[in-house]
Amino acid sequence: MRTFALTSLLALGLAAAGGAAAPTPAPLRATAAIRDAAGQVTGTARFEQLGPNLQITVQVRGLTPGQHGMHIHEMGRCTPGVDPATNTVVPFGGAGGHFDPGMSKNHDAPTTDNKHGHGGDTPMLNVAADGTGQLTFTTSKVSLSGENGVLGRSLVIHARPDDYKTDPAGATGPRERCGVIMRENFAVRDYPLPGPQDFPEGVAVDARRGLIYTGSAANGTIYVLNASSGAVSKFQEGGAKGRATALGMKVDAQGRLWVAGGAQGTVSVLSPDGMTLKVLETPPSPHKYVNDLVVAPDANVYVTDSYRPVLYRVKPDLTLESWLDLGRTPIKYGPGINLNGLVVTPDGRYLLSVQLNTGDLWRIDLRTKAVRKVMGGLVNGDGLLLDGRTLYVARNKDQVVGKVALSADYGSGQLVAEEPLAGLRFPTTLASLGGELIVTQGQLDKLQGGTPEAPFRLTRFRKF
Repeated sequence: MRTFALTSLLALGLAAAGGAAAPTPAPLRATAAIRDAAGQVTGTARFEQLGPNLQITVQVRGLTPGQHGMHIHEMGRCTPGVDPATNTVVPFGGAGGHFDPGMSKNHDAPTTDNKHGHGGDTPMLNVAADGTGQLTFTTSKVSLSGENGVLGRSLVIHARPDDYKTDPAGATGPRERCGVIMRENFAVRDYPLPGPQDFPEGVAVDARRGLIYTGSAANGTIYVLNASSGAVSKFQEGGAKGRATALGMKVDAQGRLWVAGGAQGTVSVLSPDGMTLKVLETPPSPHKYVNDLVVAPDANVYVTDSYRPVLYRVKPDLTLESWLDLGRTPIKYGPGINLNGLVVTPDGRYLLSVQLNTGDLWRIDLRTKAVRKVMGGLVNGDGLLLDGRTLYVARNKDQVVGKVALSADYGSGQLVAEEPLAGLRFPTTLASLGGELIVTQGQLDKLQGGTPEAPFRLTRFRKF
């Protein structure tokens, strides 16, 4: 794998590290090779992040003189696909509809905010008499990182001018050119999943056997992948022993797979060959959401519930208990998802957990049960991965992996980088394999509606 670029929020030479400020990294950049329906490259588009604005430069040839509508589309595919308006297969239909991060469902002018118009609505391209067109513009509607990120999406040029009002595409007619927006100087490895409704939420690694596990938030199916070849098979069908969803996952020292059961309030323990060894039930409640778990060095397993303010513990004899009443701590539960991702420090002294709806990171002392706020600012923080005193945070709606530098006692931290990789789709959690990380592209924002990008996938990348 090639060397990876890094998007830093702050210089890494922080006071906590005791060093001078590191040089500011180069801006995020991306390119798209613009192709015609025959696959021939007829132009390029370049993207550069300049603070809050994205500068886009398009150069193309071989088009009819005049104005051409141009838009950023949802999917990163320049393949034929079905046009919903005509129910026919059209060139570049695989790019899907306009990128609409604000869910406006409305085509409008390039100056309209994303709540009222598609984020992918851009200025028109003027093509000269010789068939060449060139346009440079800046926009704050989209970016190369974050909720409005366009990495891995498509830029499409249409046959006719844009009236900036007719849904869904401004009466711009056929799609004549298309290019996938690709991050420059950056490589990842994707592990595609076979199911049309996989929505992978959890991920766990058995490093000794070279296996990766992931589970579906939609139906509870668990897959096992060969980390080297990418070969994938079903480890256990959804619905096994009443499991309708599979969220947080971990592999213990015995090779057993632990699975958080979400709204069913269960913790499942599976053998290395896929048999269900035990299903543990948390106390009955109309509002339960067992979300993540971690295996501590002493073989106790700690479990978060995102709706009920309690931490559970599964002891080595596979009995479950309510270990800590969070209502008696500084952690205050509110509407939405509360405590979510959970990790244990290498010395087995502390748990760290992120509260998704507030963005707060908490430290919980396993000896005294004392709770301390480490930091804020991690809103939409989902799964966690701890590597020494570096904490990686999958920030789902923000579509980045954050990097937090922690103090020696894990009692304070600072966000030092955010990484969009080659384009993330609602990342939910992470696992470590050697010097690399694996992140789930969960797309849970599409679970209750919308069209997810297929195939679902896990993405492997180097630590940054």
